Amino acid sequence: MDKDVLICAMVMAALMTMTGCGSHEAVYRGKEYPPTEKVETVFLKSQIPDPCRVFAHLFATMPAGSRGSDFAAAVAEEARIRGADMMLVGQSRQCTTGDSLAFDYYGPDREYRVRDWPGWTYGFDDWARQGDWTGIGYNEWGNPDIYYDYPIVMQVVLLRCQPEELHGSIGR
Repeated sequence: MDKDVLICAMVMAALMTMTGCGSHEAVYRGKEYPPTEKVETVFLKSQIPDPCRVFAHLFATMPAGSRGSDFAAAVAEEARIRGADMMLVGQSRQCTTGDSLAFDYYGPDREYRVRDWPGWTYGFDDWARQGDWTGIGYNEWGNPDIYYDYPIVMQVVLLRCQPEELHGSIGR
């Protein structure tokens, strides 16, 4: 009987940590930075200065009923708390595996320069299970008039670009 209770408890604990669309890693375990004051949002890799370092790959999930301004505020706050001063926003899809605010992290194990970024390859299996493509781009990002009646998952990369930290910290 004790064995069944233990197995049940383990399953429940696993289910509780697997919220959101990806459920790859519900808890951030990357490099710790102090929170930043402001996070700049970009939509193209070419907008990122070369010395910037990627320190987190994630999927951001917003529940149904969110507005473009809700999404922008929630993702920017998560990035700010993690110490990002810039974030690259990728594509978005209708989320088929969750309907709550969630940030699912996919690494990396070590930060690296943005020029070495492999593209939107992380979490591919989770990404492939999502629904139709949906547009959250420059015109929708932060727009309070845009409303989504379905949950959305978006690709995001968090970057650290502060020049005082770049001297001597890259290339190890």
